[in-house]
Amino acid sequence: MSRWLLALPVLAFLGWALLYPLGRILALGLGEGIGATFSNPYYWGRLGWSLVYGLGSSLLCILLALPLAYAFRYRFPGRAFLLTASTVPFVLPTVVVAIGFLSLVGPRGVLGVNLYGTPGILFWASVLYNLGLVLRPLVALLPGLEPPLAAARTLGATPLRAYWRVGVPLLMPGLLSGGSLVFLYSFTSFGVPLLLGGIRWGTLEVETYTALAYRLAFPQATALVLMQLAVSLPVLLLYLRLQERFALQVGTFGPPRPVSARGAWALTGGLGMVFLLLYSPLLSLFFRALQYPGAWESVWHSTDFTPAGLALGHTLAFAGLALLMGVPLAGLYAYAVWRGNRFLDGLGLLPLLVSPVAVGLGYLLAYPGLRGSLFLLIAAYALLSYPLLARAWLPSLRAMPKSLLEAARVLGATPWRRFWRVEWPLVQPGFRGGLALALAAVMGEFGATLVLQRPEWTTLSLAIYERLGRPGQAPFGEALVLAALLCLVGSGLFLGIARRKED
Repeated sequence: MSRWLLALPVLAFLGWALLYPLGRILALGLGEGIGATFSNPYYWGRLGWSLVYGLGSSLLCILLALPLAYAFRYRFPGRAFLLTASTVPFVLPTVVVAIGFLSLVGPRGVLGVNLYGTPGILFWASVLYNLGLVLRPLVALLPGLEPPLAAARTLGATPLRAYWRVGVPLLMPGLLSGGSLVFLYSFTSFGVPLLLGGIRWGTLEVETYTALAYRLAFPQATALVLMQLAVSLPVLLLYLRLQERFALQVGTFGPPRPVSARGAWALTGGLGMVFLLLYSPLLSLFFRALQYPGAWESVWHSTDFTPAGLALGHTLAFAGLALLMGVPLAGLYAYAVWRGNRFLDGLGLLPLLVSPVAVGLGYLLAYPGLRGSLFLLIAAYALLSYPLLARAWLPSLRAMPKSLLEAARVLGATPWRRFWRVEWPLVQPGFRGGLALALAAVMGEFGATLVLQRPEWTTLSLAIYERLGRPGQAPFGEALVLAALLCLVGSGLFLGIARRKED
């Protein structure tokens, strides 16, 4: 099938679900809102802090991931578990991570130290979330450095000079690629700054939601979205270019090096302590949730808030509907790009660039007749999740030996038989991993849900948020229990779908 014929449904969906709503935002923001917004120094301060947050998060993740990646080059007990643990927080809902930090270092945290409303808690949360985005690619890249480094030392270069002149240039695409992705996620983050940053440390994304939800200032909100796009679009283009260079360097995932028994257990203990300290907010979440035994029962029969069973049912149902829409889009996108459609390759990633709050705002502007429609919410979920599935699916397609497909064609296999007997077994691991990512993203989606919600559609994320908005120990205890439930369900589904026998 022609690559443009495959791309046509995806382009039509992008036009309806993303480009037209963004066009409405552009028209309103450039018209009525841009003058008042750009002349306000407060909004420039929010832009400055968002840049600092994005750049600082990228730098912290790189500085921590690089030594960890070298430690993961060795074989030691618990290596696979710790490497998997580095990516699990990325698929956790932001509200779960935020309430974990509140339980540890919030006003009622177990440590007795209140970091709420400080930059420190935001950077910690960002590293917790995004470390795996830099660490996993580096672990895959490092084995490829050994041959050129050995060649440089053979030619007389000292180890330091060889690493500086050969190793660092080879590492740069992977470091900058992962760092730019961390920047994009941190710069456009919403849930963590909203719940942990307080008034002073809100990002542009938080200001966009505030302008919309509390002042109904559509022109100012759309102008803030334009301000955010002006920064994130060039970074996305840089990321795509770096990814192409990085993909050329990564070969077969090298086996870990052997090490002595004493060294192996030392690595296990040292890395275990690092991950224990980094992920202590998640452990604190479950510890604090167990301190409210009555909340485990009351959340299911609550009369003041949405009961847990109803919120869980909405979460699973909406996620299933979104995947029914998103999986075909992801498949068409992946196969069209695999067959050489570079135009769709860049355009199809736009949903990762645009914030969920901006998507919700665009829908309210573009389709006023559909406000309060469940279809809009499901479309937003599908839009925000299908690139994750497609980008995980695509490397498996590119790795398929063309000789196998040609042999199947020569032997008379029909296109459907060739797909089912040859292609699918090869791409299934990538599809399964992408499906797990997409499912986790949908289940924990917070920004678009908050903008497009109706009270009768409350998901687990919104049920937690509504309890955090009430004072008192009882609502906080129920929020902890719901966060623990969402963490267990989300991570369980993610690990169950994406499980693999090897790294």
